[in-house]
Amino acid sequence: MSATVEIPPMVEVRNPLAARILADPDVALWLKPFMKAELSVKEAAETLKVPLQTLHYRVEQMVEAGLLEVVGLEARRGRPIKRYRATATGFKVPLDLIPPRMLEDLESAVFWSRQLQEGLERTRRLPKYRDHLTVYLNEHGLMIFGSSHEKVRPKLLGDDEPAVLSLWTIGLHLTREDAKALQAELWEIYQRYHKRQGPERYVLHLGMAPHPDGR
Repeated sequence: MSATVEIPPMVEVRNPLAARILADPDVALWLKPFMKAELSVKEAAETLKVPLQTLHYRVEQMVEAGLLEVVGLEARRGRPIKRYRATATGFKVPLDLIPPRMLEDLESAVFWSRQLQEGLERTRRLPKYRDHLTVYLNEHGLMIFGSSHEKVRPKLLGDDEPAVLSLWTIGLHLTREDAKALQAELWEIYQRYHKRQGPERYVLHLGMAPHPDGR
């Protein structure tokens, strides 16, 4: 049995600005380097590969929101360099502090879906990408959309192919017990890989749900 995912101690956010920052993944990512280490704005900008002036603005916002604090001053000629650290490595945000539109985007995974789609599109532009869309009826008479066939190992899984997979299906007919077993296996696969520290970054989406029409 694989170890469970570790969740750090959570600090509850009560500042509306902090809630808006944390509820926007595009903005919250600016906080990440400071959650790992004590950094100057310049060091964090180099880590994030973003313009220094842009990060200065975000740092001022995060300090105002109580997400960042000054933890040291580095002496130099002229004004000393401030060093910052996140006030916690985990935050929980009451939903009533999140603007409705932002909450809707979070619940529909707009940001993460966009990241996955952009990653797939970038892969499709690679010269050696040889995947294809398959649309077919399975033995249950259901139409399947995907990049692989449910009974044949797809060419995409070859060692010289990109590490991508996009498969959507409504063709699973399971008992409640089988569905729960699949749910647990998917979770265990995620736990097996999530702590590894390889050089390449991937977007992963695992999702399953009962079909909405109940059949």
